[in-house]
Amino acid sequence: MVFVLTGQSNSLGTTADPAEKDISPGEDLLDARIPFFWRNRSTRTGEGPSVLYGDSGGTIVSLRTQQGEGANQLFWGPEIAFGRRLAAAGVTNIMIVKASRGGGGNSHWLKNGEMYQHVVETVRQAVSALPRGTDFDIAAFLYVQGESDSEAEAKVSGERLRLLAENLRKDLPNAVNTKVLVGGIAAAGPNRDIVRDRQSRLPATDSTFHYVNTLHLRSQLYDQLHFNKSAKLELGRRMADAWLEAERTAAKAR
Repeated sequence: MVFVLTGQSNSLGTTADPAEKDISPGEDLLDARIPFFWRNRSTRTGEGPSVLYGDSGGTIVSLRTQQGEGANQLFWGPEIAFGRRLAAAGVTNIMIVKASRGGGGNSHWLKNGEMYQHVVETVRQAVSALPRGTDFDIAAFLYVQGESDSEAEAKVSGERLRLLAENLRKDLPNAVNTKVLVGGIAAAGPNRDIVRDRQSRLPATDSTFHYVNTLHLRSQLYDQLHFNKSAKLELGRRMADAWLEAERTAAKAR
């Protein structure tokens, strides 16, 4: 099962909290059992290696932190605790693919946007790196985005996320039954309130969507925008719990 993470800076996972002495997610023996592939994109324009914060070298490695830049010595986001939670629950044969961006509104994830193409290309590279003959399906998209949405983008954030999932299900291999795990944003602001409203409404009309509310983590935004270490770990665990609960519900319905 492949899990695909995308979004902006709280998906990328910043580490510039001045109050945090240990910016790492800590050590966990489970990390070595969780395959991981990433290509994290900066806000620089253009194409090619220069626009990347870093990648896994085109190979599948074990779950770990990623190359940082500037004030962020490392990047790591909800993928760490997400993978650990699934592994601890006994979920096997998983791979996490990360294609996150340093910032930007949801227009970047429209089908003609740079992030849409980046996600598709990253997933294709990741599954191509699997051993020949490996069966896989894309189990879920993990999406953490919205802090930078303009008013216009915020008002269509729900519809654009629905369309993003629809497009990815068509353009990615073995993604027809993919679930969508939405990590809600916590930062304050009128546009962000709109984003929260639109994203949180999606599960009511589409059972493949699952929304994780993070408003209780607002006090853990170290700069009123970015999740601190503790909040990133909690978000990852709660997104994993949302997927596990969805799987239990589906199993009961069979």
